[in-house]
Amino acid sequence: MDTDRLHEVRDLIAELVQADPEQVAAAESFTEEFGADSLILIELLVRLEKRFGVEIPEDELPRLITLRSAYEVVASRAGW
Repeated sequence: MDTDRLHEVRDLIAELVQADPEQVAAAESFTEEFGADSLILIELLVRLEKRFGVEIPEDELPRLITLRSAYEVVASRAGW
């Protein structure tokens, strides 16, 4: 796992859900802990695509609820 990229994903999520990066890293579910609804998850998907130059299908939305799983989605699409 690339720590710099993990922190970049973490910081992007923290900005979107208006939380501290440490809270994002510790969160077990963005939907439960930060009230991230489907619109926020779609916005996250779009921001991840733009930031990392990847295409993420919408069927990956359910996986974008923790830092680790969001990182893994991006990493698999980016070939890290």
